[in-house]
Amino acid sequence: GGVLVGPALHHWYSFLIRLAPVQNTSGALKRLAVDQCIFAPAFIPVFFSGLQFLDGNFDMDQLRRKLKRDYKETLIANWAVWIPAMMVNFRFVPQHYQVLYSNAVGFCWNIFLSAISHK
Repeated sequence: GGVLVGPALHHWYSFLIRLAPVQNTSGALKRLAVDQCIFAPAFIPVFFSGLQFLDGNFDMDQLRRKLKRDYKETLIANWAVWIPAMMVNFRFVPQHYQVLYSNAVGFCWNIFLSAISHK
């Protein structure tokens, strides 16, 4: 988590802030759209492969089967959790606390992802 997610979010949020520097509703919606259309779909395979690696059984064929079976369900669940959470984050949380806020929400989200990954 701290090795991969923290640095990734730091750089990603720096990009989003440059993309939409004003912290108003319009800026929050722009950040949210880019975050959930680019980062979220790309990060699910990264997470699943990272878990396999940490479990000591990384296998590309197994990862492909996992993604084929669970990707859509995981992405829909992601949007159910992260769209409201990130709207609050991008609109109301001060920028210097946004990664911390995301990590707090992400702690619960990662528990869910771990459960999905091990089913």
